[in-house]
Amino acid sequence: MSSRYRRVIHWKISCLAALAVASTTACGDDSGGGEGGTDEAGEEGGTDGSPAPEPGAPAAGWSSDYADGGVGLSCDDDRATLDGKGVPNVSEGERALYVGFEQIGDNQNPIVIGFDGDAQQFCERHETEGPDGRAVGLTWDGGAVAYLVYTIVGGGSSLEGKGGWLSAYAPGAISGGGPKVSVVGKVNADTGALDSASFIISVKSDGKVNSHNPRAAPTVLEDGSVEFLGSSAHKPIDANGQASMDCTDYPFDTRYVLSEDLGALVCASSSNCAAELECEGA
Repeated sequence: MSSRYRRVIHWKISCLAALAVASTTACGDDSGGGEGGTDEAGEEGGTDGSPAPEPGAPAAGWSSDYADGGVGLSCDDDRATLDGKGVPNVSEGERALYVGFEQIGDNQNPIVIGFDGDAQQFCERHETEGPDGRAVGLTWDGGAVAYLVYTIVGGGSSLEGKGGWLSAYAPGAISGGGPKVSVVGKVNADTGALDSASFIISVKSDGKVNSHNPRAAPTVLEDGSVEFLGSSAHKPIDANGQASMDCTDYPFDTRYVLSEDLGALVCASSSNCAAELECEGA
């Protein structure tokens, strides 16, 4: 039996044992995130690891909604249909935003739909390329900006090149494609246009991308920065954007805080990892 499969078995047993003790324990995905690719299990280590980083204090006035894995929808759906499907949404007065994904053959495209009352104002597809993409959560205060979280299973999509902290699925010398990673996006709430976006990935020991899934909608913090909470299948990307954090054992529950425009990393932390730019209180 190879050392790689011994590590995977060790991790699965550890996760199952943890879940029996606390239902909130998050286990990484070692099977490609269910949408493509092959992930690598984390390094073996001690069982008395550090806890998940504590979330920050949310700013007043912002509301969030999230569906793990997202919900399928269509630009032809009215509000009653979207509500019946359980599509993540936030309403402020007469206005509402809904996020999900459109299934076109074998491909999935992330969508945001805006309404004023029952009248649809826009329906925007934020990528339509080959990789499967889903919008799974949003945060909005009724103003001109909303923040979305997506999953995407490869590079070469329109989510790339948007000026975020990590502007690509596999930035710099990192390579590979297929595992499901996360993206945080800043969206114009009046038009649905995606203004900026940052990827959140993990990195295998061979320098290839690995899965990093969201655990919640983004949170706007009191200072205006934007918080992402995730669960990484392997060592999470560190502040340098090219190497992983120094980690020991599963689970890798992560917290990344980005600037308001998503162009810079404020801090990043993970359970069972030491990071270059640790978030306070992590």
